[in-house]
Amino acid sequence: MKIEVFVSSDDDQLTAQQTLDAVPDVPDTVTLVATNLYGSTLDGVPAVVLQVMRIKRSGTMPLTVVDGKPVLSGELPTVDQLTGYITDGVEAAAGLVDRADSAVEFATASRMHISMFVNNLEESVKFYQVFFGQPPTKHLADYAKFEVAEPPLVISFNPDRKPASGGAVNHLGVQVKSTDIVMAMKERFAAAGFLTDEEVATPCCYAVQTKVWVGDPDGNRWEVYVVTEADADEGCGPDCACYAEIAPSRVSVGVSSKMPVSA
Repeated sequence: MKIEVFVSSDDDQLTAQQTLDAVPDVPDTVTLVATNLYGSTLDGVPAVVLQVMRIKRSGTMPLTVVDGKPVLSGELPTVDQLTGYITDGVEAAAGLVDRADSAVEFATASRMHISMFVNNLEESVKFYQVFFGQPPTKHLADYAKFEVAEPPLVISFNPDRKPASGGAVNHLGVQVKSTDIVMAMKERFAAAGFLTDEEVATPCCYAVQTKVWVGDPDGNRWEVYVVTEADADEGCGPDCACYAEIAPSRVSVGVSSKMPVSA
């Protein structure tokens, strides 16, 4: 195990090192490091630090990372916290570190999302402009998206896989307003016995998103996601998680299915 505390000043590095040195009975398999990034070039900043900086935008440092997973941001760890990381291990990045609010505004607490494969993107855009009575929010050579206020809906179109007769749904989703809700949904899915996949601050569909994926009993892909950056250069190619197979999930015996979508 490697625990690294990234700081941005000499004073914080000294304090962090003193705290690391105070941790009792550190096993030989554990490495404790305090790293001062003050004055570092962009190439010298670890990817995990850049990822958290992009999500939080401010207050990232100090940042504690355990085996590549950010677990504490904006404050130095205590001896007790470090001891807990060593004793209990870290399975996933902390929601505190990864939290972010939506970069796009919409009136409702959440809204539905559907992504569809189409044979002809331009013809589909023309059709849905009439259907919804408004132009697309985003329209590129290989992607288009409509954001509709009534009903609250985000629907996007991808031409890179051809649908069979009758059309084809790529995936479905629910857009929410913060990573807190995404994390709460992930916990709810886990409590119900669902198998999930997740993406954190990942460029996809020409935006940066944090999301959790789950498959319904028939294998239909659902995502609960928040857009943390409204625009990105990356689209949605054949290797994107949007197209990956996902294990079907069923509610475990004794688990109530009467749960709200968001808090």
